[in-house]
Amino acid sequence: MSCIEERIELEEIVEIELETINSGSSSTSILPDSGEIVYPDGGWRAYGVVLGSFLGLTVSFGLINSVGAIQAYIATHQLVNEATSTISWIFSIYLTIAFGVGILVGPVFDTNGALPLLLCGLVLQFVGLMATAVCKSVVEFVFAFSVCVGVGNAFCITPLIGSVSHWFLCKRGQAIGLATVGGSIGGVVIPLMLHALYRNVGFVWAIRVLAFFCLGCQALSVLLVKERVRRKLANSDDNQRKLQQIVHACNELIDLSSLKDMKFVFLTLGVFFEEVSLMCTSTYLSTYAITQGASESTAYILVTVFNASGIVGRVVPAYAADYIGYFNVNALMLTGMVLTMFVMWFPFGSHIGVLYAFSILCGFFVSSVLSITPACLGAITPVHNFGQRYGMCFCLASLGYLIGIPVGAAIIGDGSRHRYDIFALYCSLLALASMLCWMVSRYYIVGSKINVRI
Repeated sequence: MSCIEERIELEEIVEIELETINSGSSSTSILPDSGEIVYPDGGWRAYGVVLGSFLGLTVSFGLINSVGAIQAYIATHQLVNEATSTISWIFSIYLTIAFGVGILVGPVFDTNGALPLLLCGLVLQFVGLMATAVCKSVVEFVFAFSVCVGVGNAFCITPLIGSVSHWFLCKRGQAIGLATVGGSIGGVVIPLMLHALYRNVGFVWAIRVLAFFCLGCQALSVLLVKERVRRKLANSDDNQRKLQQIVHACNELIDLSSLKDMKFVFLTLGVFFEEVSLMCTSTYLSTYAITQGASESTAYILVTVFNASGIVGRVVPAYAADYIGYFNVNALMLTGMVLTMFVMWFPFGSHIGVLYAFSILCGFFVSSVLSITPACLGAITPVHNFGQRYGMCFCLASLGYLIGIPVGAAIIGDGSRHRYDIFALYCSLLALASMLCWMVSRYYIVGSKINVRI
């Protein structure tokens, strides 16, 4: 059976399951065509969308991957007199909004496409960063960075990921992997750029330069990214259709029927735990290293290495996933992530050499998981509902940022080596919980079968 036949069969099964779950309920949405959706799976226009998504995610995921570089600076300068747990709220709120608002963005993307969302996101990111440059207090950072930049990120992430899924089926893992490489490259470029600019021009102009860098990348993504499938409402009157679109989007912010689908529920729980583990690790890796005796320059290099290894991690496993299965590769990558945390970081994190090795390996495994997750979600979701389910998944997972990062900061406490050791164990246990949830999700798809491509 060909790749296309396998994927169409899986989507048909998902459609049947959703119809069974939703039996008795009415829906105003229809597919854009009554026939089978044809995926280009290549061509200059499809790869143009991948390039646009790559540039957009260089900013959106790049900023998320670079919060450690911002946290480390403001914690020792503008907010030097604030407790670690207080400062952590800036970044936990930012991450919660960046992913949580996706529950609003998903249905809008499904019905209205990528362009309006990307334009709004571009403006909010630029304005938010320009305001962040002159912030002096926690409250100011929350409104400028957490809220404004966070909402801008949220408006961009779902259409950037979702549009790629509209153009690829058999090569969806490779395409999403290539697009999300932008996040790792942004996670390398932005910390290095900020570190150099902090010393040469100061914080204010460092963030302003970052704002213009983000503006340029997002402007190009607006020109290149285009969806192929929109969820249309069965009504010929334009004005009434627009009103129904608004009502329909509001009613479908949360698809309660998805919560009856155990594959989706445990996948979301897996994303919840993996995201909290990842963001706690990347946010405090630099300060962890400084506590262990590393210099500030070494700490920034570790964050850069962590993100740089993710470039390979987002491409190679994603390519393999198209041949041996998204869930199968994801399980292997999560196992590697858990092992590096329990075997290397937790017991031997006080050795700088081990921290470098950990940054390389864990960065590889973490980025692999992040790049394959959308493809796993797409494998159990009809394409015309992808935006909605993607938004729901990461909205629920984003609650972990609001809880998990402040908890991690509270564990760090006074910043002693002992407290950071407990923090490393905390991150490791979260990764283990994620791995178990993903395995349960896989079980609900194929049972206990091992040698199955899924």
